[in-house]
Amino acid sequence: MIEVLIFISLLIVSYLLGCLSTSRLIAKSFRSLNIYKIGSGHPDTQNIYQNISKALGIFAGIVDFSKIYIYLFLLDYILGNNSSIATQNHLLVLGFVMIIGHCLPVTHHFKGGRGIFTYMGFIAFFAPYPLFIAAVIALIVILAFDQIRFAQYMIVLLPPFLSFFFQGTREFLGKLFIAAILMGIINFFVSKRLGEI
Repeated sequence: MIEVLIFISLLIVSYLLGCLSTSRLIAKSFRSLNIYKIGSGHPDTQNIYQNISKALGIFAGIVDFSKIYIYLFLLDYILGNNSSIATQNHLLVLGFVMIIGHCLPVTHHFKGGRGIFTYMGFIAFFAPYPLFIAAVIALIVILAFDQIRFAQYMIVLLPPFLSFFFQGTREFLGKLFIAAILMGIINFFVSKRLGEI
């Protein structure tokens, strides 16, 4: 019963940590700007990079990536392998709840970022090599063809397929596919809210 309560508490903490908008904080702290009134009006790394500062955009991406990776690492370390709420399934759920908080933060009227870098940190924790390969391919697509949106789709969709070439159970691959599908659904709603669809 105690572990159930702890897990519920961690779900809430995960969501609220996700609600901390890196792009919003960076725009406000470094330039005293309201990210919602800049460029696309979208509180994400891409808007920071394209309309405020490339350096700050890169910094925002690194922070978004790191916050979920470090969070999952600390959870895994603190809870330990002996805890019934420290299984891979539990960490997957807690990590994805953090992504939901990033994309749909209740603290900002559900106006969050796309969560691509946060998702990358999430996948990097569970499947680092597939994520690295997908990131390199996506970077090539951006540099060669200037297709940022297509590269974002690749980041979401490629890791589950690439995981076939690395050690991993069929069950684990299924979990990665579920995460990719859910991420796609979240981004659909984000894009629809922005009037892109």
